[in-house]
Amino acid sequence: MKLQISHTLVRGLVLTAGFFGLERIGSTAETPKTEMAPFRVEAEFGVDGLRIQNSNSVLNAYLLEQHGVAQLQDITGVAPNLGTSNSDTRGFGDVLSLRGVANSIFFSSPAVGLSIDDVPSGSVSSYPSTLLNIESLSVKAGPQSTDYGRNAPGGIIDIKTRTPGSKHQGKLLIDYGSFNAGALLAAFDGPINKNAKYSVSFGLNEHDGYIKNTFTKRTDDDRRSVAGRGSLYFQAADQWQVRVGVMMEKISDDATRLSSLFSADPFTVSSNVVGVTKIERAQLSLQARKAFSWGALTSTTSRQKWDLDPSITDLDLSPLALASSRVAQNEATWTQEFRAESTPGANRPQWRAGLFYFGSTIEGDATREFIVPPSTFVPPGFVQTERSVFAIGQANLAGYANVDYPITPKTLVKLGVRLEQADSDLKRTKASSNSFRFPSPQDPRVSLSQGNEHVSFSGGIIHTLSPALNLQARTSLAQKPDGYSGFTANPNLARFDSERQWATEVGVTFGPPKGRFGGSVLAFYNQMDRYQLERTVPNSTDFVVVSAAGVIARGFEAKFMWNPVDKIWWDFQAGYTDATFDNHRDASGARVDGKRVPFIPTATLRTGITWDLGRGLSANASYAAVGRTYYDERNTGTFAQKAYGIVNAQLRYRFENYTFAVYGQNLFSKNYYQFINPEIYAGSPGAPRRLGVQISFVY
Repeated sequence: MKLQISHTLVRGLVLTAGFFGLERIGSTAETPKTEMAPFRVEAEFGVDGLRIQNSNSVLNAYLLEQHGVAQLQDITGVAPNLGTSNSDTRGFGDVLSLRGVANSIFFSSPAVGLSIDDVPSGSVSSYPSTLLNIESLSVKAGPQSTDYGRNAPGGIIDIKTRTPGSKHQGKLLIDYGSFNAGALLAAFDGPINKNAKYSVSFGLNEHDGYIKNTFTKRTDDDRRSVAGRGSLYFQAADQWQVRVGVMMEKISDDATRLSSLFSADPFTVSSNVVGVTKIERAQLSLQARKAFSWGALTSTTSRQKWDLDPSITDLDLSPLALASSRVAQNEATWTQEFRAESTPGANRPQWRAGLFYFGSTIEGDATREFIVPPSTFVPPGFVQTERSVFAIGQANLAGYANVDYPITPKTLVKLGVRLEQADSDLKRTKASSNSFRFPSPQDPRVSLSQGNEHVSFSGGIIHTLSPALNLQARTSLAQKPDGYSGFTANPNLARFDSERQWATEVGVTFGPPKGRFGGSVLAFYNQMDRYQLERTVPNSTDFVVVSAAGVIARGFEAKFMWNPVDKIWWDFQAGYTDATFDNHRDASGARVDGKRVPFIPTATLRTGITWDLGRGLSANASYAAVGRTYYDERNTGTFAQKAYGIVNAQLRYRFENYTFAVYGQNLFSKNYYQFINPEIYAGSPGAPRRLGVQISFVY
């Protein structure tokens, strides 16, 4: 890493820490603030207080449950054009996409950031899987680099957990269902004394696997997890607020959920390898906030660790010992953010400025064994073993600022800028051997480093035509930093370029405040240069990030909430994305201009309806659809998942402090793949139909 980052950071920490001693900065004049019109339904069920806004989708705990979102990997479509491709490995190798902007499988920085209670995460693989004690989950689409410390060029998932009140409250939920699925979730919070509060939650979850292994005579992908989250809140008399937080998650799963694309039954394999996926996550955070007459200063510090040890996968998915892999990988991340922001007020400028540091080290140890087909120079039974060991370091220092400036009582201008220094380095070795002990060519040791500066900015306008109608337009320049791939020794292939995105959107929000109907419609156009995606290097076992010269993503979004009568609520979110290569060649050198970008669903839809039947009874149903998704650059039919939709439903009965529920997920047993691996002709089938019962108690 460059020393200038450390020196700049130290100076920034000292200067910003000194700000906490200041009692006044800037003007305290009262000026109005223009807000998007809210949509609110006064009801017991889950849409209270949720706003309909362009580029911002908000769900509370009730709506997440209605749509069957129990872990982060379930969030496809909870916001328009939000997609996730995963093999049910609790984050490892996941691809998150939003409006055609995505991370690569292993090595590029996140396009869609994650923040939980103002604490940012590291790589997508390290994102927590279990959702605990959620107050709200917001998905903000489009570049957010000028609004948050952690870079988020495609958008951000902003999660808030429940904040303790003045009384002790608690919830206990027990769930049992198909595949011997069992879950226990608990959350408690309240005051300790007049100056301190607590919040604690934990969850246990397990189920038998969905895939039957005919060779081992057992289910192949059993799942077990335990997770916990806790916070202490302190309030001092001199306007100080302090929060200490801890999070942990331990995963003890079996094999990656994979089956052959040529299998007649996607839930059957015949594999000689007993797969394993073990993951541990831990996070400590400290946030201190002090209020002043002009606004507030906030310091947020976090230390995060993610450890995968091991992930064992059968690459041939057969009874023969043809190919397998074992991966151990860990990630350690430090973040520090100092943020100053003005006090909210009507009809006056609102501003936010911050300094952010991110540092991480990813260490990997991957071993692959495979049989080489016999030939003139290769005897039968020749087994090749390759072990790659790498360490990738990243350090980012960024300053950002934004302002919402009302130029008239009905017109708000939004401006933002971000300056970022991004450094990265790679150290990598690879050892090759074989079962015949023949001499094997060894890759050279790799030691590389680089550093670059990036500038991002955004500008937008919101104009209120009436209390029920708002217009919005926004344009942004966002950058995703360059970096290194750990699975090649070729310096020309190991390094990949930074990705640049020019994003523009225009939309309208409609619906009177506190009305029965509200919604939004938006169109977007993203032009991306040096688009980052991963693929295999021909005639090798290397796997690298490449940069497509040009990608165009365009589409639209629509969402609404409707309360047609007092006891019925309907929410709807849909999006369409046409993400295509504008200038790119695949691994063979053939042009693929006009082909769709892998991992980006062409459409998403989530809709649900809730009906209060009276006397404590309620029912809800939801439908989730995902458009055609390709998993290779040529858009080969074999590696494509056609459009599909699944139906969930639930019947609830509430009596005093108890709630009883029966539910069904994927009621019509729709078969689909949520991830396809073209390299091994395998896919990850989505969960089949599951039925279950719940009982919960609140006080």
